[in-house]
Amino acid sequence: MTMLASRIQLWRLSPLSRPLYPISPHRTPKPRRFTQNSQLLLISPAPPRPQLPFLHDSSGLRAPRTLSRNQFQYQLSRLLTTERKRYFKDQLWLASKYTAYGWAAVVLLGLMAFGIQDARLERKYPAPPSWSWVSRMDYRTARGQENPDANGTGLIDWARAGNEYRMLLRRLENPNLDGQGLHSPLEADGDIYVEGVGKTGFDISSKPEPWRRGYHTCLMGAARAAEHLDGWVRDTTRNIAFPSDVVVGPSNPRPKPVPLGAKSAPLEENCIAAFETPETYYMKILTTHGFTTRQRLDTALAYADWLEFKGLPSSAEEMYDWGLDIAMGALPTGVDDVVDTKTGVINEKATYISTNVLLATTSLAIHHARNNNLNTALPVLLSVLRARRNLASASQGLKPQSSRSPPQDQTEASTFQMVISLLRSLIVPPPYPPPSPTGDDPATRTPAAICEEAGLMAYIGEILFASSSAPSRKSSFFSSSQNTHLTQSQQTGLSWTRDAVALAEKTLRDVLANSAHTPDGNEAKKRCSECLDVAMGNWTKMVDRMVREEREEQAGRSKSKGGSWFWGSEEGGGRWEIERRIVEERERDVGALIGRLGWDGVVGAGGARSGGMIFQ
Repeated sequence: MTMLASRIQLWRLSPLSRPLYPISPHRTPKPRRFTQNSQLLLISPAPPRPQLPFLHDSSGLRAPRTLSRNQFQYQLSRLLTTERKRYFKDQLWLASKYTAYGWAAVVLLGLMAFGIQDARLERKYPAPPSWSWVSRMDYRTARGQENPDANGTGLIDWARAGNEYRMLLRRLENPNLDGQGLHSPLEADGDIYVEGVGKTGFDISSKPEPWRRGYHTCLMGAARAAEHLDGWVRDTTRNIAFPSDVVVGPSNPRPKPVPLGAKSAPLEENCIAAFETPETYYMKILTTHGFTTRQRLDTALAYADWLEFKGLPSSAEEMYDWGLDIAMGALPTGVDDVVDTKTGVINEKATYISTNVLLATTSLAIHHARNNNLNTALPVLLSVLRARRNLASASQGLKPQSSRSPPQDQTEASTFQMVISLLRSLIVPPPYPPPSPTGDDPATRTPAAICEEAGLMAYIGEILFASSSAPSRKSSFFSSSQNTHLTQSQQTGLSWTRDAVALAEKTLRDVLANSAHTPDGNEAKKRCSECLDVAMGNWTKMVDRMVREEREEQAGRSKSKGGSWFWGSEEGGGRWEIERRIVEERERDVGALIGRLGWDGVVGAGGARSGGMIFQ
């Protein structure tokens, strides 16, 4: 057995192919990491030893399974090979690069959209070039908020528009921003405050004209916002404006419900006034030195109209008188006795009558008519109409179409020039528009002035028709005549109204046939269309009233003749039924005429713009 065992051991010890050398002390063996092999080594056709990564630990030592370690970290170390780490790094770099490119593109596109929108608003609402860039942007934003289509609801957000105007005014009146050189007109230290009105105006005469015009527009915009926000409150906790009738509190025991989808009603203890009163801005304009006569007159008339709307006719009349004083104060030295300041009647012998005087006296007469002072209003309107008819003709008046000079031959621009012009218009901002007339020069008889005459005739006819007494009922019901008995004033009022329609229509047709697309031509078209609309609406309402009275008279006559509603009636209706059909036909013709201007709506009593009547 001993011999057999020794043989087996000898057989198991096969001879070595190469001699064994002792381990060098300078070369220590290092464990080989199978998990760090390259992909080529893993697919090698003849590996020198088995490639089993899961049999080798990354630490070089086999850890017993009984030891606690993070299984997720262990599995992750098996999956994250060198190639996968490189792949993940590349993907992370690409993701970071494309993310940066994407955000850069979003920012650049946003800036481009903002620039395009700002350029569009700059062309629609040009701002004074002397203002800073922030003030010009605030001005365009405030003007754009008054557009009903600004917020997509079709309604004007007056709270936001007023806030924009208020922030702009703070910049314009700040001496450290755009208000350099502003000071009190009385040379007083600090601002002057008036009880119930607020701070008075400044002396802006040292500022350029575009600055002053833009400042006036901003103040008028703030006054309009104050008018629409009159009676509104602002919730200080949420900074939201609400009507005062929805506030919950002791002063409003029965608040109205808020509209569907609106914010909840505020509490009274959290509410303050939403905006300043309109008087604050109107009086600031009237006490500011540096505005033109027309700007101050427009402000006085707007303030008077607001006072009349609030039910203060005596205060409104004082403001109309103030407007007349402003217009009279701008006349040249030595021009006296133009207007009787007590009655407002223009002197028949006056030779220097400015546009401001005509506007102030007409507004005063309309105020008297709305307050049933017809005996005072009618002489003023007649004097204004006489003064307008005696005006000198303008040198640029209408010319017959046949006498116009033929257009000169102009060289047609090339495509390259058109492209250059288009690019220049997109890059270079348009020039600031020229100033409007001050209204201090003598008025002339232009096409727009002729249409103003038609408007005055319409007002006079309306006053005469409204001042007449009810039609007489003393005539016999058995009279063969079916015409409603008119008073002399009604007949005269109808005649004035018909003449007003004819004059406005004729002038508008002449303007459309002869005028070009110039500021004067556009102003004439606007005035003529408005006056024609008012006159046509007055005529329609007068005839409708006479038709109703005619029908009532026919009904009473039929009852007295046996109870039949149709006995004795004539085919085709009475006189006013016939005139009503004539009026309807004229409405269609006038509507087609105004439609050539690109307006929408229907002319007449049911039109969208028939709001110029004195008696509503």
